[in-house]
Amino acid sequence: MTAGPEGDLSGRRLLYALWDGGGNVATTLLLLRSLADRGARITVLSNESVADRVRAEGLDFTPFLLGPRHDPRTRETDALQLWEASSPAEASRLIRDRVMFGPAEALCQDTLRAARECGAELLAADYTLFGSLVAAERLGLPHVVLMNTIYPLPTERLAGLRAARSGPFTYLFTRMLAQGLPELNRVRASFGLPGLTTAQEQYERADAVVVTCHPSFDPASSSVPPRVHYIGPQVEPPAELPNPPRGPVRRVLVSLSTTEQPEEALLVDSLLKAAALVENAEFAFLGGVLDPGRALPAHVTAHGYLPLEERLPGADLILHHGGFGTTTRALLWGVPAIIFPSFQEQFNSARRIEELGAGAGLRRDSTPEDIAEAVRGLLADPALRPSARERARAFRAEHDASAAARVFAGLRRSAPAAGSPALPRLAGP
Repeated sequence: MTAGPEGDLSGRRLLYALWDGGGNVATTLLLLRSLADRGARITVLSNESVADRVRAEGLDFTPFLLGPRHDPRTRETDALQLWEASSPAEASRLIRDRVMFGPAEALCQDTLRAARECGAELLAADYTLFGSLVAAERLGLPHVVLMNTIYPLPTERLAGLRAARSGPFTYLFTRMLAQGLPELNRVRASFGLPGLTTAQEQYERADAVVVTCHPSFDPASSSVPPRVHYIGPQVEPPAELPNPPRGPVRRVLVSLSTTEQPEEALLVDSLLKAAALVENAEFAFLGGVLDPGRALPAHVTAHGYLPLEERLPGADLILHHGGFGTTTRALLWGVPAIIFPSFQEQFNSARRIEELGAGAGLRRDSTPEDIAEAVRGLLADPALRPSARERARAFRAEHDASAAARVFAGLRRSAPAAGSPALPRLAGP
């Protein structure tokens, strides 16, 4: 399939630098598949853990050779180890040191090598991979920053309000950037680039920033800089909203993170105990969070990783951690939610669904009794499902399948700065 002239990417070589953070991978691959359908020749530079998924989409893959060895599917191979965090601030420190800035020099070298090997004409990277953004600037490649979340930076219209709207997300993210600036400037200097006044300027040097969010979900959307484009979550909305389930037995989904979160075992145990306190409800735990050998009550079932789209049409309520992909899918299908956030944008998701009348947020250390009371209350609320369905219709109206292609197709190469020193010699793996 090809798009019209404004979205035509025929033959253009794109290198995408991707960090395996769990849920962000699915959204990114949907985006890249849509660009490939419009003619782009795409190579994904990432952790070996995503190689099979990348190739299954018909995209080329090349691994990080110098960057961290990371596979979030097991504790032994997870370089980030977010379960160590005892607070949102500690989780932010781990992301800062183990993804954003600590490995920036190695990831810059990996990106330079991959760009040379695939003949990249365009480059895009996760917003956490500062090393890859430095490489794009050093090469003079037109490049895009991908934000798989709300826009995380302060905006003029929301100055003073972002902390209230986003929980600690924007504040902590801005602090992460400030703390990482010295290391970022050290890396930039080693690759012949001038220092920055703020780390945020690295985003400003990109040709575009794309946010995989519906504009109406993000309070910042009306006041972001002109280079910021909202392209939506890349999930095709249902052609028609499914009819709400009927019958005396209510169906509750439990879908937690694809990577281990802080205090997850305690949350799972509390959710199981809460399920036993809710009458006339069936609970389906998705994602393999329950031990297959664990004895379960008759009204609780355990499942492996299933596409949420398969289960949402029959659900009355979903309980989840607030990851952006799960939050978006639940809203697209008009299913109310209870969110148990632990860090980053999860707090925004919990606050935002409350503002939109589509659910509630609870602390991860909530008691089983409090969880059961919240579930019963939302299941009994006659206004909740209609409000969630109204949000689904609004999201569908904002859906634009060609938005990302138009951004990428509009990029043109600029030459590296005159007099730039030769690239440093790349180290071996």
